[in-house]
Amino acid sequence: MALPLVWLADVLRAAGLTVVETDGWRERTATSGPQPAPVGVLEHHTATTASYDNPAPSVQLCIDGRPDLAGPLCHALIGFDGVVHTIAAGRANHAGRAKASGPNPGGDGNALYVGFEWDYQGVHQGPSPAQYAAALKATAAVLNHLGRPMDAARGHKETSVTGKIDPGHVDMDRFRAELAGRRGPGGMTPEQDAVLRRLEHELLGPRGPNGEIQGWRTELGPRTIVAMLVDLVNALVAKPQAPAPNADMIKAAFRALPPDQAAPLLAELVRIQQARQLPPEQHAEQATN
Repeated sequence: MALPLVWLADVLRAAGLTVVETDGWRERTATSGPQPAPVGVLEHHTATTASYDNPAPSVQLCIDGRPDLAGPLCHALIGFDGVVHTIAAGRANHAGRAKASGPNPGGDGNALYVGFEWDYQGVHQGPSPAQYAAALKATAAVLNHLGRPMDAARGHKETSVTGKIDPGHVDMDRFRAELAGRRGPGGMTPEQDAVLRRLEHELLGPRGPNGEIQGWRTELGPRTIVAMLVDLVNALVAKPQAPAPNADMIKAAFRALPPDQAAPLLAELVRIQQARQLPPEQHAEQATN
């Protein structure tokens, strides 16, 4: 007899997502209770650091489970690169006991929800733009298939009776607004909002667990790029007699930054310097004057 979510891969693929079907997912189910009859989608993070080079490190863990919790641990895993991996078509141990949230009742969360794990760390790392966009598409596709409103998408932190925090760095009200096709703050589209969120992340570093700005961890302590530039300008203004920064000082400043932040900043400085250079003909004209 077919398990209740065997349609999942086809629905996700029809939404334009790249889907990887893990071996045996259509027959995979937990035995901890009844099969799902979902009324919503529940969003989680795996608590594992992911990257574009290693975008889905938790696939096998979600299939096998942990020493304290048998697998499968979700119905699908969304990688850091936005690729969706189907894990189970039957019951998954992802939600535990759930309290009522939004239009969804309380009860057995493993029966009430389709569970999506987003593969990222969640405290010091937020989801990637590709991952966030894929989660929007996947969630909307499943809710449309179930005939449920977009408000039926919930975060585990909204249903947990044990104080779960996932999905970290995700504002679920904004997520639901984007699902419903509404524009975000300032009339931005979801795509524009995702670009703004990426730029904010690069300038200010990952947010803290409560959304606070905490900067990048550097040799100088928690620092944002903006704060470091302000300090540099203030130092120059406060000490006009001081000599201009030499090459060693500049190298030390860049070494204090994480490599993935130093490289883009250096490229931008080079671009600005090149833009300030005179064209060859003007340079020659000045040289003869």
